[in-house]
Amino acid sequence: MASAADVLLLENGDLETITRGRLARGQLLVKGGRIAALGKRVAAPRGAKRFDLKGAFVTPGLIDAHSHVGMMEDGVPGDGDYNESTDAMTPDVMALDAFRTSDVALREAAESGVTAAFIMPGSANVIGGLCAIVKTFGLRYADYIVNAEAGFKMALGENPKRTHGGKGKRPGTRMGIAAMIRQVFADAEAYAQKRTKLKKGDPAAPDLKLESVARMLAGKLTCRCHAHRGFDMLAFMRIADRYKFRYVFEHATEALEVMDELAARKIPIAFGPTFGSRGKIETQSKAWSTPAAAAKAGVLCAITGDHSVTPLRHLCVYAALAVRAGLSNADALKTITINPAKILGVEHRLGSLEPGKDADLVVWPGDPLDIRNAPTRVMIGGRWVDEYPVPTPALYRK
Repeated sequence: MASAADVLLLENGDLETITRGRLARGQLLVKGGRIAALGKRVAAPRGAKRFDLKGAFVTPGLIDAHSHVGMMEDGVPGDGDYNESTDAMTPDVMALDAFRTSDVALREAAESGVTAAFIMPGSANVIGGLCAIVKTFGLRYADYIVNAEAGFKMALGENPKRTHGGKGKRPGTRMGIAAMIRQVFADAEAYAQKRTKLKKGDPAAPDLKLESVARMLAGKLTCRCHAHRGFDMLAFMRIADRYKFRYVFEHATEALEVMDELAARKIPIAFGPTFGSRGKIETQSKAWSTPAAAAKAGVLCAITGDHSVTPLRHLCVYAALAVRAGLSNADALKTITINPAKILGVEHRLGSLEPGKDADLVVWPGDPLDIRNAPTRVMIGGRWVDEYPVPTPALYRK
């Protein structure tokens, strides 16, 4: 069996690097689970395992920038753990505490070329909690974890209104949501100022809820704000302008209405899910033309399936539908590779074929945006996924 410590030489493939163009009939060297070199000819040590790609197309592993995979197993809907809906404010909960590697959707995603995903609490709460970046395949639990605390989930609009207002609790309106955000931001700011004044060794215990909010306001966590409607995004921008923290809009269904504001503030969007029916008022205006408009405006855009709303394994299909609506092939591939890597802050490890990055790559028989093409092989962390057909007990070991 292959291991991440093996040295592998992939040759005679068309390498789509994403960031440095396409290298025809090139070679790629994998060592220690990372890309060691690539080019027309690379020096491989004696004993390296050689793989003739026979002209196949190679891309970096695909990345979904917004997912709940592993937090509710496919086929087991009664045991979902992605919404702690008992409280509108849960900044202290962590998505990783609900992540289970036994979810069959992870393996299906890996075999479909999706090698990493950003998992987060759902949108039932104004503040949902801490998010994580995970791989979709590994031999040990630790292999899955890229970053255990990679973002801070918030939500505006219909979902928190319905979840809590329906119980007679705050928030029942968008005004209530905005007021709660302003209050918790003010509390966290005061808390952070007080903490900095405490002398070393002071016994005062941290407030884990305000600690998370304060970290986000200080720029240590990127805020991931669920907002479909244009006026919700504008409301959040008004609040955020006071604090200057980093944030991304999730879904951004009506981004076309506020694209100039997004561009001016350089706010990225994780767009989708757009495949499927319009299930609520906030999704009435969803359109596949949004990614093309974002590219034209210079807004960093990732396309997401929002698993399990739409299956993670079909991420390439969603990007292909954006091409049909006017997005270029090159930009479409970026929306599921380097763009989400940048949004997640892991472009130094993932999202393109470059020396030093994780050896997460996908071998295709042709254009990956031709939905008739399925991956022939997938590598994650220097391991060919198809060489590990049956999960073992080690999979669940922490």
